[in-house]
Amino acid sequence: MKMKMFTKIAGAAVAGIALAFLVLWPMAKATGGIVGGGYIGSEACKECHAKHYESWSKNSRKAKSWESINRMREDDGDGGLTEEEIKECYQCHTTGYGQETGFVNETETPGLKNVGCEACHGPGRLHTETMEKAHIVKTPTIELCAKCHEQKDEDNIGKVRPFRYKKVIYAGAH
Repeated sequence: MKMKMFTKIAGAAVAGIALAFLVLWPMAKATGGIVGGGYIGSEACKECHAKHYESWSKNSRKAKSWESINRMREDDGDGGLTEEEIKECYQCHTTGYGQETGFVNETETPGLKNVGCEACHGPGRLHTETMEKAHIVKTPTIELCAKCHEQKDEDNIGKVRPFRYKKVIYAGAH
């Protein structure tokens, strides 16, 4: 009797794990490897993470990264950047650009036009729906920061600055 009960429970557990894998694996691929279910914007984080959101929105340059893009558009005698050149800035100055459900443009995805919470913590839809910590990146890695904060070649010297990653990451970067 006990063995039959154990077999049923074990079978249900295996089925549940298989189902979770089948559901979450495509999400992980669609969101660049982070299981998050889609980008939803930093405003969605505010309710549960008010202190971090407030600190980020007041103190972080990332919260105002769209202003840098607008400055680069301005023609102050040098012609400004073209729209095609501006799109190259989106990778580091917006949230989720080039990813499914990520930044598209200021009209369609205004909540993703700055570097927000999800740029470092991954897409948050699934986390906000389940409140599971496993569906969000709690502590970003140095490699994640380096995608934008590393001088990649001579042309980027002075444009993209490295910083003291460990201090920022372990301080919460908010």
